[in-house]
Amino acid sequence: RLDEALAGYRAAAPGLERSDPEGAATARNNACAILNDRGDYRAALAECREALRLRRGLADPVALARTLNNLGLARQSLGRTAEAEAAFREALALNRRAGDAEGEGINLANLGVAAIDAGRYGRALSAYREAEALARAHAAEPWAADQARISRINEGVVLEKLGAYEEALDLYRGLLAAGPALGPHLRASLIANAGTLDRNLGDPRRAIAAYEEAAAIYSRLGDRAGLSNARLNLGIARHLNLGDRRSAEADYRAALAGARAAGDRSEEIQDLFYLGRLLLEERRLPEAEQAFRDCLAAAEASGSAEGRVAAHEGLGRIFAARGDVRGALASLEQAMGEIEHTRAEIGSRRFQASYFGDRRAVYAAAVELLARQAARGVAGAAERALEITERAKVRELVDALGAPATGATPATGAPARSADLARWARAGGAPILDYFLGEKDLFLWRIDPSGIRLFDLGPAEPVLSAVRRLHRELAAGRAPAESELAALARALIAPLGPMNGISRLRIAPDGALRYLPFELLPGADGVALVERVAIRYEPSATAALALSRRGRSGVPDRAFLGFGSPRLPAPGPAPTPAGLLAARFALGPLPGAAGEIAASAGRLPGSRASFLGARATEAAFRREAAQGARVLHFATHAVFDERAGRGAAILLTPAGDDDGLLEPAEIAGLAVPAGSAEHSARIGLAVLSACSTALGPDPRGGGALASLTGAFLAAGASGVVASLWDVGDRATAVFMDQFYAQLGRGLPPDEALAAAKRRLRATPGWNRPEAWAAFVLIGEPPPVAPRHLGFGLGLGALLAGLAALGGLALRAVAGRRRASNLSLDPP
Repeated sequence: RLDEALAGYRAAAPGLERSDPEGAATARNNACAILNDRGDYRAALAECREALRLRRGLADPVALARTLNNLGLARQSLGRTAEAEAAFREALALNRRAGDAEGEGINLANLGVAAIDAGRYGRALSAYREAEALARAHAAEPWAADQARISRINEGVVLEKLGAYEEALDLYRGLLAAGPALGPHLRASLIANAGTLDRNLGDPRRAIAAYEEAAAIYSRLGDRAGLSNARLNLGIARHLNLGDRRSAEADYRAALAGARAAGDRSEEIQDLFYLGRLLLEERRLPEAEQAFRDCLAAAEASGSAEGRVAAHEGLGRIFAARGDVRGALASLEQAMGEIEHTRAEIGSRRFQASYFGDRRAVYAAAVELLARQAARGVAGAAERALEITERAKVRELVDALGAPATGATPATGAPARSADLARWARAGGAPILDYFLGEKDLFLWRIDPSGIRLFDLGPAEPVLSAVRRLHRELAAGRAPAESELAALARALIAPLGPMNGISRLRIAPDGALRYLPFELLPGADGVALVERVAIRYEPSATAALALSRRGRSGVPDRAFLGFGSPRLPAPGPAPTPAGLLAARFALGPLPGAAGEIAASAGRLPGSRASFLGARATEAAFRREAAQGARVLHFATHAVFDERAGRGAAILLTPAGDDDGLLEPAEIAGLAVPAGSAEHSARIGLAVLSACSTALGPDPRGGGALASLTGAFLAAGASGVVASLWDVGDRATAVFMDQFYAQLGRGLPPDEALAAAKRRLRATPGWNRPEAWAAFVLIGEPPPVAPRHLGFGLGLGALLAGLAALGGLALRAVAGRRRASNLSLDPP
């Protein structure tokens, strides 16, 4: 009976101030708590201030801490984040000194909320995890279970903010299984949060049902702030998923009215942004601009980084709709600055990637505006667009690689400036083709000694659809139609014009273009690129520049380090992760792997070491990789597990505490810190002699270090050879033999790969593209052997070997390293 309780506390407090100041402080504090719970934050703030005034004169630090906590909640909801954080921190210090673990956990959870609103997600996760650990340490206390649940819920909020939707949904559903123990407020919050994740994962009707259920609970509780949030989410689902703008606008306006009545500044910011977005779509520009300006004012007043990003993006799109390009770019630049500042605060590279990827549309909008200016001949527009592209692509890998340019480039991890890239192209000679997926169009920069040119290649989706079809055909062992290849060539490389005299290309693809072997595409004369040029694929132009410096810094003395033929765990009553994956993907022995490693090592002069069978362990990899090698070769299975939190992994032999799954985070963790004196390539070239049957997440969304190729680059490799689809076990061994024969002659890896492909392409039975085009080179590796003129494998022996295995080249061979993710990632 909260209304009666509130009235009683308010009536009692004035009369108790002289006779019983502690009782008066308790009455004010409890009134503040009820008003916070009801969403009336302005009134709560007034009551908490009075309670604080009284309690500062009393000798009860725990009671003072509780009032400070309630005061912080009111300030936080009113958008006064810095003041809220100060109150929470003072309360935390008091509770720690007093040994009040319950109060300490509450303060930590609320500091997490303040950190979320300020865009400091790494700090928020740390606070929630500390609060959860505290609750578990006091599991016998009656408060501990709820505190642990609240911390877990808030961890889910952070994961959602960072784009880790599957992980957050699993967390919420696990908590909802607790049943009535949750209490109505927690249950409503969880239901609404799970609804948001259902919507983001493509089930809007389930999401709407969840929001309506949460709204009904909030309405019964009289929680205006919670009801406002549920109405906002109903509007989002109806607007963005179902296209019902009329109903959505009503929901947005009702949510906004509720947020303002409750004084909930954070909710008000979101309501204004989505209302402004809907009005912009309907070309109601004055109304939309007012909504975004109100959003910005609320964000500035409350210190909300997310609100500033949203408002500046919205205003940028308003200016663009009016044809004010200068105003649009200024606003979008402010949004990008906020995004990058927030991203830098996030401690986890993995979460940096998902946060950044979710906000890529801001960069794409700016690139499209600048591309239109470049088409009109505006000086510097193409170069500025290129620099924004570099800011958007694989930033976490760029950070891991360190500063890419010489003295001209700013701090470690900063994207290269267009002038740096142009200077590098003039020095190195090889043109860079840098692709970027805008919101609608596909863009291409050609960076070569003559300068920087920008091409708008038109709508992106038809090209991406054609690339996906081509990849499916190749992965299924079918040769693509010549007409499909010609159409892709017209879309992707024909605008460049003649490429006479060019023997090497660097290609930095984007999105699904990462799964296209450009070597297949014909030039203007119908001759495939593989016959003319050696291609290096690059994560981005900035990454290529950083990797080229690494490649020049030297590699270790050891020529070859190989791992292969691991022992897969046998089925048993206690299955292991590696055993479960082996069973799931039907992974069997690799009879050709040991011979492949021996033959490959034999092609290179110098010392070598191989770890096969029971010796091919994670511990051996960590120990040996730390010593380095000019070539690191894996002839083993690799898997891509699409479940949240898993991703790609190379299978090695389980031993000791190691599960036998060599995952990207473990690989990238071997890196020497960027900027240290030791920061040089410990691995010249990593060869991942395995296959790919899964594309993984949208490559535009970030996550370079969640891929195997990105992880090896981050760990110190200058380049990686990986495959785009399944290739048979013995067929892979033949291909690798040809590749290593060329490496042994001293050819750079891109030229060695191109030479191997040409020889196979010229051999009957092996000239189908699905048999030779799967393996690609990512990065800037140096030669791994001295240059000499010997050919290595004689032509007669080559033909005999190919003829013996030719029948296997025409189809994917089940059982050879299938279900792997060794593609052109990093995304």
